[in-house]
Amino acid sequence: MRAAESGALDAAQWQQACQQRAVVYGWFSSLYAAELTDAQLNAYLGGEVDGLLQGLANIGLAPESQRLQAALHSLREVPYARLELAADFAQAFLLDAKSGALPYGSCYKNDAAQFCGPTEQRMRSFLAQSSLVLQDDFKEPADHLAIYLAVMVKLIEQAPQDNLRAGVQALDQAAFLQDGLMTWLPMFAEKSRQVTTRFDVYPALAALVLAFVQHDVLFLQDVAQGDAAASQDGNRRTS
Repeated sequence: MRAAESGALDAAQWQQACQQRAVVYGWFSSLYAAELTDAQLNAYLGGEVDGLLQGLANIGLAPESQRLQAALHSLREVPYARLELAADFAQAFLLDAKSGALPYGSCYKNDAAQFCGPTEQRMRSFLAQSSLVLQDDFKEPADHLAIYLAVMVKLIEQAPQDNLRAGVQALDQAAFLQDGLMTWLPMFAEKSRQVTTRFDVYPALAALVLAFVQHDVLFLQDVAQGDAAASQDGNRRTS
């Protein structure tokens, strides 16, 4: 997840970056897909994700990472913490667009906040064109945030296996983030900030997701630029 410096990433560096990024996107997706179970919450309170959050802090996202870590740790002494967090999940994501921060792109784009509108249909078309299928047990419209994040996992995992240059793969991933997610994710994060929840976990999560996606877009652009520069340099040497 380290931004490319001078020159292009080699195949091993690109693969390692892809593996790290896929873990982060997969974790984010799981947090929006469903309420935490007792086992998951206990693992988080036991420090299971402290290393991941520290890694995010190391790439420049310390304020957002530390905020989420503090929010999770604040649950350690709370009776029935999972139920309390489940109530916050419902308050934020399962009620209405006025009082909550619904995790659907349609609610933040020019769809008049209608479910299964143009945004959802575009995402469904993208999934079909990319041969990606929604899990049968996830009964949500295609423009749910968890799906966008899960699609990024698939795009990232497929990248090192393709024969395309890293720069081309990076541009494809950046385009998906910019055209599909960044057109509404900042508004979702702001709405999450305004939602009244007992704990700061979900507002802090939204702030971290937004910061990470913004960082990742810049990283992918750096990879593409480094790859293009290396290609031009190689062409000059062989001409």
